[in-house]
Amino acid sequence: MNLNSFNNINNFDNLGLNKRLLKIIYDIGYKVPTDIQIKCIPLFLKGKDILSIAKTGSGKTASFVLPILNNIEFNNNLQVLILSPTRELVIQIFNFFKLFIKYFKKIKIISIYGGQSYNIQFNNLKKKPNIIIATPGRLLDHLNKKTICLYNIKILVIDEADEMLHMGFINDVKNIIKNIKIKHQTALFSATMSLDITKIARNIMNNPEEIILNKDNINLNIIQYFCFINSKFKTNILINFLETEIFNRLIIFVKTKDFSLKLSSLLEKKGYLSSALNGNINQSLREKIIYNFRNGFINILVATDIASRGLDIDNVNLIINYDIPYNICSYIHRIGRTGRADNIGKSILFLENKDLRFLRLINRKFNNNIKRIYVPDFNTLLNVRFNKILHLIKKNFNKNYLLLNFYKNLLNKITNFFNDKKEIQDITLSLLILVYENNFSKISYKDLLKFKNIK
Repeated sequence: MNLNSFNNINNFDNLGLNKRLLKIIYDIGYKVPTDIQIKCIPLFLKGKDILSIAKTGSGKTASFVLPILNNIEFNNNLQVLILSPTRELVIQIFNFFKLFIKYFKKIKIISIYGGQSYNIQFNNLKKKPNIIIATPGRLLDHLNKKTICLYNIKILVIDEADEMLHMGFINDVKNIIKNIKIKHQTALFSATMSLDITKIARNIMNNPEEIILNKDNINLNIIQYFCFINSKFKTNILINFLETEIFNRLIIFVKTKDFSLKLSSLLEKKGYLSSALNGNINQSLREKIIYNFRNGFINILVATDIASRGLDIDNVNLIINYDIPYNICSYIHRIGRTGRADNIGKSILFLENKDLRFLRLINRKFNNNIKRIYVPDFNTLLNVRFNKILHLIKKNFNKNYLLLNFYKNLLNKITNFFNDKKEIQDITLSLLILVYENNFSKISYKDLLKFKNIK
């Protein structure tokens, strides 16, 4: 099939979905399908096996959820199995289905994942679900307990197949597939097209249609930077970037679980709205942290790789790799948390001199498009903080014209009075410390006195 024939489709009407589902799609607020939806949905509706390679945040969830809802039969049989590597992804896919389930009251859907009570899952299974979304490990537990039977599965979706491979789930997936006894449709989604993914596809699929939107997983919506740092001042440098960068939501990636807690605690003491996210945090707390991050109660996550996989959260517009990733795949996955759904994102990678080899590797991968950025210097920080004072003065005295003008004129006079640059810095710094320490913020600005001596 010539996939280019779909290029002119600019709405959902021409994808082959039934009228009832189209009405629901538009009622919910969807307007224009993404590239992967344009290419996947017609093939999925026809029962074709699909191997789709596309970057995270490209709209792939809808590309299998919509045709599943279009084709599902209204009975008490389990018809659809969706496998995903992490609890977070399972919950996200489940919540996406929930948008539509209220319009399809006869369809029953449940989620199965580690960390959730078995009793909850046993009770949900008694409802005879039509669709199960599961992590491989917990699903295998149920298969071994004979609490789930996959004999009549008609549709199998394997989401984030490269992550499954990376996390060691592929043998579990193969064992799960052996439990499906009838001919079925398989859709496999992956962010990368490695030889391993190709081999898996050949073993479990029947002449799949390949939809390759981004074979190298290079997201052009992410502006990438690297910064050489002195490890002695690494945390201070991070704080300086937090002050000078503009972000809605930020994820800081670190290597260890213990340090994620330590760094998050430090940021909280500095007045930032931060939480740690790592594999040791229990499921209910993880869900609460992600809820808080998604809804703006916190705007900084300090995360390890294992905890971050599958996070699909809008408006993450900055990624800081505080610790260097283990490999290029990990780097691609980390920065893939930003620049989603055609939004522009930014990533900053902290490097030491010993990390030059890694820099060369990722530069080669991204065609030398990773730019160098420098640690914010003394004057940059001074200007940022000075402008914050002006903003706070306007905010606090905007209803008192006389006081507002008094403070603004005072700042201007102080700045203009001193001709020597050093004196301007020193008096401005003193004023900043006085105002911030006594009035506006938990953050101590006395660090600037020390920072002037950091090279």
